[in-house]
Amino acid sequence: MRNFLSAQELHSALQLRNSHLWRGIEVSAGLIYTGDVHLDYKNFYVGFWAGGNVEGSYKEFNNYIGYKNKHLTLELWDIYNFSPGATYNNKEFFNYSTRETGRFWDLRSYYTISEKFPLVLSWNTVVFGRDRNGDNTKNKYSSFVSGEYPVYKKENLEVRGRIGYGFALNNTNGEKNNFFAKESGFNEISLIISKSFTIEGYKIPIGIWGMWNPVNNNAFLQFSVQVYSF
Repeated sequence: MRNFLSAQELHSALQLRNSHLWRGIEVSAGLIYTGDVHLDYKNFYVGFWAGGNVEGSYKEFNNYIGYKNKHLTLELWDIYNFSPGATYNNKEFFNYSTRETGRFWDLRSYYTISEKFPLVLSWNTVVFGRDRNGDNTKNKYSSFVSGEYPVYKKENLEVRGRIGYGFALNNTNGEKNNFFAKESGFNEISLIISKSFTIEGYKIPIGIWGMWNPVNNNAFLQFSVQVYSF
């Protein structure tokens, strides 16, 4: 038991942002905080992620488990956005009924080709929850595949490019939309810049993220600063 406890590591981080972007979507805008706490044990980890804005119009709380080795990362996220203005069930956190739940499970996978060629390929599928067809009889299994690559890296400055394609594995009744966009297509093209500044020995990472969604015909710009991490 002592060896098991000593092998665990607790990590946490807190960020402030002007928006919350995800797979071509602006989930929320305004002054937003996002926090993460997870416990690592060897190649496995479990944790929770939370986000919200100061107005209270955006609220989210997620649980997740994961596995990671040198090249492969696998995660299952239990995502619950309970923002007051939601049009789905946002008042029953523990409701896991297929037809009624306001949450969804997101199965994520990432594979890094190699250290010399650090292209990250990702496949993600919504396997349960409010990713349903129009008459609420079947899951759409909306999926998002992407490729991400560091196009520039020098000291504490990094620029990453990402392109993602969203689609549904099980669209029915002639429907074209998926969880991420109104129809299948390249719904995310991103340029992500990150840089760290050190002030009196305190490291402050900042980020700038430009994201374009050709399918939905919109674009977003996010600024972020990491308040702390351990």
